[in-house]
Amino acid sequence: MKREDGYIRYAGDESPNLVFHDGGLRPAVGTWNVQVVRANRAHPECAEGVGNTYNHAPNITWWQGKFYLAYLSNLVHEHLGAGQTFLCTSPDALHWSKPQVLFPPYPLDLSLDNGPHADLFEEGEAYACMHQRMNFYIAKDGRLLALGFYGLSPEVFTMPCVGNGIGRAVREIYADGSFGPIYMALYSTRCGYNRETCRFPYYQDSPDAGFVAAVDELLADKLTVLQWWEENRDYPAEDFFAIRGGGEAFNYYQLPDGRLVGLWKKSRVSISEDGGKTWAPVKISPSLVMSGGKIWGERTPDGRYALCYNPNTDSCHRWPLAVVTSEDGIVFRDMLCVHGEVPPQRYWGFWRDCGPNYIRGLEAGAVAPDGAMYLTYSVNKEDIWVSRVPAPITGRVTEHVHDDFQAMTPRTFVPGWNVYSGVWSRVSLETIHEPGGPDRNALRLRSKDPYDYACATRVFPESEKVRIHAAVLPRQNYFGRLEIDLTDGRGVCVYRVILDSDRTLKLKHGNGFTVAGVYGGELDMVWDVDCVERTVSFSMNGGEKMTWKFFNSAATVERLVFRTGKKRLAPYLDEDREFLPAEDLPGAGEMLIQESVYYITAFDTQAAE
Repeated sequence: MKREDGYIRYAGDESPNLVFHDGGLRPAVGTWNVQVVRANRAHPECAEGVGNTYNHAPNITWWQGKFYLAYLSNLVHEHLGAGQTFLCTSPDALHWSKPQVLFPPYPLDLSLDNGPHADLFEEGEAYACMHQRMNFYIAKDGRLLALGFYGLSPEVFTMPCVGNGIGRAVREIYADGSFGPIYMALYSTRCGYNRETCRFPYYQDSPDAGFVAAVDELLADKLTVLQWWEENRDYPAEDFFAIRGGGEAFNYYQLPDGRLVGLWKKSRVSISEDGGKTWAPVKISPSLVMSGGKIWGERTPDGRYALCYNPNTDSCHRWPLAVVTSEDGIVFRDMLCVHGEVPPQRYWGFWRDCGPNYIRGLEAGAVAPDGAMYLTYSVNKEDIWVSRVPAPITGRVTEHVHDDFQAMTPRTFVPGWNVYSGVWSRVSLETIHEPGGPDRNALRLRSKDPYDYACATRVFPESEKVRIHAAVLPRQNYFGRLEIDLTDGRGVCVYRVILDSDRTLKLKHGNGFTVAGVYGGELDMVWDVDCVERTVSFSMNGGEKMTWKFFNSAATVERLVFRTGKKRLAPYLDEDREFLPAEDLPGAGEMLIQESVYYITAFDTQAAE
């Protein structure tokens, strides 16, 4: 039955099983998830130098040969404490600079109004918090402006995004990486802030005429400033916002006929036929299942459309990060997983929803340099990540795989591989320098994170019968653990190979585990898979085949997963996160003493009779 769900809709057959962090969805093939910042209170030098453990709401753009990523940060909780905004840069979205302060903490003058419940602020400890839905604007003359909103929240339940704040700050980022002075683009007058009471001057007082013109241009851009409505709703000019009360976290994309589709949190959508000057009534599109996490929509570099969001109505459990695609920007199908890993939340705090959420793509009209879709988001509201999703976006591989790592450039994205790569659990293409032997490239997984793992997945054609060949060079056999899972399209594992910390290689199959031998050097492994018989014949280094039954049922298989640790199911969907113990995980900021390292030196598949 056809459903007209608002102006746009999801009409696909796939829906997530939220018991699993990836929703049991196929991955968007070739996606790399890369951690930019890992929160660390014990060793701030490993993060942003402060030790903040609430990091959230990142935004990203591409400008003059670099990615720029900004995110807001608090000491422990959402809204509370000396909030500030940090900036990271990268030439390739793989290697990121250490965060630097973009907008510093703002100590409050308690003689001013400071909004509702201002009496709860304490002298010497009263600071504004940061709260913004966008960070970057590229002016027509090429200037890059950075923006942030200084909000007021004396306790966690006072929302800065309802007009409680100091105002909208702006500064220029120069091509050499330095910053211009901080000015205010808009003041939040309802809380007593203006030209005389604010610590930062008004932008029109800048001696740089080009900067003033760029901010004037920004303020006249109806589509950009519509993202500000929540925080700056007290701005008195009636025509400043094209629509008031439309929703939270606005973004938009353009249809082939020139109309604009507007998107907000909580499934809210609209259409503009005049370039964003006016909007049709905002409607709920029920088929776009979501809650308090953001949604991002864009026209992808291949001319199709993508929506990225958490297809989950439980705002405390925000997983998976999914993408749906469309030919016309109206009807979306083919739900795939972009980020399907949820590590344990290491640090406690108020309003710390878990999972990959608050997704944003390249803003300010930026275009990716390589035809891929780039996204940024937080995980557990404590770590900052980016994803590179190749276009065209697909969940299928149609030709068998023959990866030639030698033909690839080290420390770049490896085509066809899905990667989950943390700061302390990195995946990268590296060159192995063997004494007395030729150099060779391999996909390296290394891990020293006590609460996370590195993961690399190769999708191959959906097959009833297939031969898989992979070679792995472990750099240790007395610590660490590498699990290699053979799965179907839902991620159901049917057979597992384990390089365990007791020097043994174990096989998990139909009726338990079998120790296949002691490992030490490079392992050349072959899987002959027969889904009709539900069997795998496994051999190692040319040895005798060992045939076992699947330990789960699957009609076909289509991926091999390499993971430096046991697969996790926690956190669980049915846990009550509002009442979790107010405690951090032990050793959350300490890396493991020993780092496990594994190289994938070869991978290929072929059809089997």
